[in-house]
Amino acid sequence: MAASPQTKRANSHPAPSRLGLIDVHEPSGEPFRTLRLALDLRPRAADTRTIVVTSADPGEGKSTIASNFALMSAVDDKSVLLVDGDLRKPTQHELFGVSRSPGITDVIAGRAEFSAATHRMTLSASTSPSRRFDLLTAGTALPNAGDVVSSSPMISLLQAISRTYDIVVVDTPPVLAAADAASLAARTGADVVFVVSHRGRKRHVQRAMDKLELVGASVVGFVLNREGRLSDYGYY
Repeated sequence: MAASPQTKRANSHPAPSRLGLIDVHEPSGEPFRTLRLALDLRPRAADTRTIVVTSADPGEGKSTIASNFALMSAVDDKSVLLVDGDLRKPTQHELFGVSRSPGITDVIAGRAEFSAATHRMTLSASTSPSRRFDLLTAGTALPNAGDVVSSSPMISLLQAISRTYDIVVVDTPPVLAAADAASLAARTGADVVFVVSHRGRKRHVQRAMDKLELVGASVVGFVLNREGRLSDYGYY
């Protein structure tokens, strides 16, 4: 049974249920609760609020992992912001049934205020309204998405955002498709959660990890999506 997040913005209608979203009150949410606990217990937990979610290749489920992780984190009495940082192929607005624009590109360009571009969500009718879960979509499509992601205004915005939320989850493009995840993680000091599919190729995972290591990105965990064994990839 999927969750039914709803937007509080006056110019939007309640978002429909989406197959990829968990019901936070069902057993399907337990893997994400375990991930949240593991990140809470990491040595840098006290001073790191931003989590970059990425993968080696497209189609490994990193966007769905990011959205469900953000949902479950909000249930744990956290103020959470989910940012669609995959400006080339954004999907979070589709997952939650909201408009793509205005979003982060519009905020950076000065066409929209952060408060106006952010969707305030409720997890379900039975969820306490004091729990805060916001969504910042990708915004208006731009031809130079890579330049925007690595720009100083983007980094400054993410750093400012991280001071107002307990957790900021950023969905980024796959590492082998773009340098965005590595750039954001390195320049904001974010931790990286790396999603691996059972169909993922070991050499692609290794190449992606080499790219992240080259910029000093902090990879704090791996999420094995669907079925498979992390030991097949040489990581634990």
